[in-house]
Amino acid sequence: MPFDPGTLLARGADQTGRRVRLLARGASLIGLLCVTATGTAGAACGDTGVSLQVLGSGGPFGAGRASAGYIVWVDGMSWVMVDAGGGTFVRFHEAGAGLTDLHLLALSHFHPDHASDVPALLWPRGGNLLVAGPSGSTAFPSVDDFLGGLFGPRGVFRVLQDRVTLDTVTVDTTAAEPMDVLSEGRVRVRALGVPHGNVPAVGYRVDVGDASVAFSSDQNGSNPAFVDFVRDVDVLVVHFAGSEASAGAVTDLHAKPTDRVGPDGHRRERGHAGSEPRLVQPESRGERRPSPNAVSRAADGRVGLAVCTG
Repeated sequence: MPFDPGTLLARGADQTGRRVRLLARGASLIGLLCVTATGTAGAACGDTGVSLQVLGSGGPFGAGRASAGYIVWVDGMSWVMVDAGGGTFVRFHEAGAGLTDLHLLALSHFHPDHASDVPALLWPRGGNLLVAGPSGSTAFPSVDDFLGGLFGPRGVFRVLQDRVTLDTVTVDTTAAEPMDVLSEGRVRVRALGVPHGNVPAVGYRVDVGDASVAFSSDQNGSNPAFVDFVRDVDVLVVHFAGSEASAGAVTDLHAKPTDRVGPDGHRRERGHAGSEPRLVQPESRGERRPSPNAVSRAADGRVGLAVCTG
């Protein structure tokens, strides 16, 4: 449905500007890395094909990094941005991304570390943009209410209301089935509600031809439908905001590493015929950050690492 606070214009790294290029399927567990089809180090992440770039991986605690944000590049164009946490505005432009290339801004939920840089991204240029986000609750706004509170006639950034035209897609986070958010040419984006305590939250899947990447968002991993949703993806971005020792509120909101990679060493998001997605573990919470070694041990040593700095 359209959200039109006036009229806005635009369509459409972590500090090192790292990209994960989506190639053929394979079994590798990675964190913020560029992986070749064989799971070995890639020489470069090119500007053709499909790439994933991590703009921020610092979670809500900073630690010298931007908060959550990602770009899916298609043939050198910044087609899809997922989340816009604090600091991603700077990383977006450092990466050479452009609002005029952006076809979709997909917001997972309305915690500041996932959505606080939305006004900065749109200022001062404005433009036309499709924005997807969750349905609301008594405690959290819907995507329309969120944008209205920012850019509407009484919004805190109403200076932009005559510069922006935002079309919105509201994802019903209580729905049992995923929904289409965008289908344009060979690019298809789907969304599914994911369990994140009392926070309406959305996971996304982006398919570009035969390449695919999915984003778990913040979630506790208790919805089995998410396994089917991400089945067969090339890369799965998972937020591990706690360790195996975490308890209480952290685990009510977030999955542990072995919720994704079980104690038996098998990925829970297993594809057909035994294929498995590469896992990207970008988010940390200071002292609670899970050890990549612990995650790799849970994966039974099936780890392939490579870094590409763009």
